[in-house]
Amino acid sequence: MAITINGSTGISGVNGSAAAPAIKGEDSDSGIFFSSDEAAITTGGTQRLTIDSTGAATFSSTVKTSKIENASTANGGVAIDGD
Repeated sequence: MAITINGSTGISGVNGSAAAPAIKGEDSDSGIFFSSDEAAITTGGTQRLTIDSTGAATFSSTVKTSKIENASTANGGVAIDGD
């Protein structure tokens, strides 16, 4: 696979997969990879977080947070879709 580094358009040609992410540190099966209109984070060879072209984020495990807040409200309330 050819890797292209361009000062105007960035880096391309580095899609990868959950088992072999394109961007990784010391651990060979943990990092970031790209697919058609998606970017994903993987740990231990398993896809954990995917962000698609609409901006929707999908987590494959428990989501832990210290705060949830709706940016569209003045009081920080949370709206949950009834569907």
